[in-house]
Amino acid sequence: DGVMIRVRAYDARAESSRGARDASRCVVLAHANGFHGSVFAPLIAGLCAHGYACYALDFRGHGRSTSPVNGRLEWSALGEDCAAVVTALGLHGCHAFGHSCGGHALLMAEARRPGMFRSIYAFEPIFIVPQNALEAYDVSPGSPLMASTEYLVKSATRRRERFASVAEALSTYKSKPPMNALDSRALEAYVNDGGFVRDDENDNKGAQGGVKLACSVDTEVSIYRAGEGAADAFASLPRVACPVVIAKGTSFAPDDTSPIYSAVIAPALAAAVQRGKVIEFANLSHFGPMERPDDVAESVVDFISTARAAHS
Repeated sequence: DGVMIRVRAYDARAESSRGARDASRCVVLAHANGFHGSVFAPLIAGLCAHGYACYALDFRGHGRSTSPVNGRLEWSALGEDCAAVVTALGLHGCHAFGHSCGGHALLMAEARRPGMFRSIYAFEPIFIVPQNALEAYDVSPGSPLMASTEYLVKSATRRRERFASVAEALSTYKSKPPMNALDSRALEAYVNDGGFVRDDENDNKGAQGGVKLACSVDTEVSIYRAGEGAADAFASLPRVACPVVIAKGTSFAPDDTSPIYSAVIAPALAAAVQRGKVIEFANLSHFGPMERPDDVAESVVDFISTARAAHS
């Protein structure tokens, strides 16, 4: 698709005694829609502290990666981005961490090419789950639960795309939800290391310049909309044989009665893969990996360590 994927390497010294990269001590990380790989910086610091080399990619149209020349933004394409990184860097058999559509992409990459990953830790990966796999909730088109997912699209369309500077963007995000709930290290990494690009459009108009979102509002909305076309992805999950964690935040909105789709589908996803389990962070939201990165990192390390021991 004419895409150049940017990957940030952290503490990339996971070498075997022969000097080759030891994939069992490497982790590929895939972010949620609208973000980029640097948002995982504090989480990655926790993984590196335990001796894991980390490779955080920017999906097509995000961060410092380029956009597809053919406009292809289907979720299957995001899985191909993950597979391309693993192949290009010789990481076959590594571990993986994904958030939201990043978790979806990793699971689908593994389903299409079994053995790509040694284990997958996915925090609230998004799938269209059929009614027979989620009997406690009505997931029919137009149901309140499914209609509630529209807030993602609405929120994206309302995002402010341009700022006078990255400093103004950071100050704005620190003052408003949901970004003000993020760990300050994650938020600063998002803003300062790939979240914005120079606003050449303003420059060309003779304005003072400024910055704009690296992932445009149009791209973010297009990817959300493309998720509606990934209805068959759930049926591929039984092909995922590596150990999988489906992590989730709270299942209910602040009113304590309205269920949150991305959280309540977690048990169904864990049951669909061959070796899945659910880990719950009851005090976190869908943005958990960026809200409490140290806690999530500790959970990931525990899971990977168990997966490595079982594989040896």
